[in-house]
Amino acid sequence: ITSQKTRYNYVVASLLPEVAVEVRDLVLKAHDSDQYDKLKEALIERTAASEQRRLQQLFTAEELGDRTPSQLLRRMEQLLGQAAEDAPAFLKELFLQRLPSGVRMVLASAKADTPLAELTLLANKVMEVSSPTPPPPINSMTENSTFATEVEQLREEVACLTHLVKSASRAPSRGRSPHPHCHPSPRLTSSQDPSSKVCWYHEQNGDQVVNAGEPCSQVGNVPASR
Repeated sequence: ITSQKTRYNYVVASLLPEVAVEVRDLVLKAHDSDQYDKLKEALIERTAASEQRRLQQLFTAEELGDRTPSQLLRRMEQLLGQAAEDAPAFLKELFLQRLPSGVRMVLASAKADTPLAELTLLANKVMEVSSPTPPPPINSMTENSTFATEVEQLREEVACLTHLVKSASRAPSRGRSPHPHCHPSPRLTSSQDPSSKVCWYHEQNGDQVVNAGEPCSQVGNVPASR
């Protein structure tokens, strides 16, 4: 095969799809007499540059992200192309560098001659175990209802405390019912017992009162001298 056209057609028919993309402009415009020579030069230049870009991407941009280790390895093999088979140790080193430190520590316990495929499966399992469990969804309606109940309870407590403070600052009036929200403990007083004739002074101060006046029936009461 000596003619430019024949050699050109032979090369174009043998191109891999990803390589043909690199020289697409020359394939669509193959009318020059030296079309084969131009195609050969373009293939050498562009594929070399493409290989350099792939390696650069491996060293800088390619990270694990939200992928599994197996997915990352397949992507790295795709970027390396034939170099992945020619230099497996290089691929292994790049792959391990992209894994989290905790996963690398686990893989370090494996034998040195463990195939990369087995290390990748082990890395998948470690990632599954170490991944945090997402929290259960929060029921917004239940949360709002609980919050409203707590707010209402706080309001009642504040109202009760306010009432108690006001009551402590002045003498209590007989017959006045306590604040409805305070729920005081029930206590039987003389005002609740119609048969009791103990006066208010004895009710408040007990036996310390000696001159209460009529008609108090407290034992020990001495009528005041008139």
